[in-house]
Amino acid sequence: MESIIKDSITTFLEQNQITSHSQHGFTKGRSCLTNLLESLEQWTQALDNGYGVDILYLDYRKAFDNVPHQRLIHKLSTLGCQGKLLLRVESFLHNRTMRVGVRGSYSSWFDMLSGVPQGSVLGPILFLLYVNEIPSWILSSINMFADDTKVWRVIETDPDCTALKMDINVLLKWSDQWLLHFKRLDPEDFLIIYKGYIR
Repeated sequence: MESIIKDSITTFLEQNQITSHSQHGFTKGRSCLTNLLESLEQWTQALDNGYGVDILYLDYRKAFDNVPHQRLIHKLSTLGCQGKLLLRVESFLHNRTMRVGVRGSYSSWFDMLSGVPQGSVLGPILFLLYVNEIPSWILSSINMFADDTKVWRVIETDPDCTALKMDINVLLKWSDQWLLHFKRLDPEDFLIIYKGYIR
């Protein structure tokens, strides 16, 4: 049943050209490799022209687990997903329960109000649709592979740095609005990464 619903959603997306070109994850003809090659080509061209490139790597905190069901249904509806197809997706997400098990002991069951089921056929495409609008919110270049996001800007003048900072603020605002937050490094974590890099 999931495969039938996924095929219907995929057909709808392709016919209406809804999926963002910046998304490379779980999309036909695109992959981790196309994501990397597209990005590297633009970075190399900028460097060849004598400019710098500021690049930010962003990752969501527990991305697939934190997608709120009601907001996802709202997004699907605004994208044009209506009728029986929307009802099937809603039915797929609602009335899910889970419990935690540790060494044979289990918690009580509780309702899940967020999250797209990992390991399911539908989960990845539902997540992609939830984050599909992100590239349209910013002016800097962006490439995504599911929840992994690269944002960059060619730095020709000081205002380019300011524009990139503004885009990051916009992305943080989006994440607050849609309850899907980026991981943030503590200063100590950054120092460890930096030291590892310069070694």
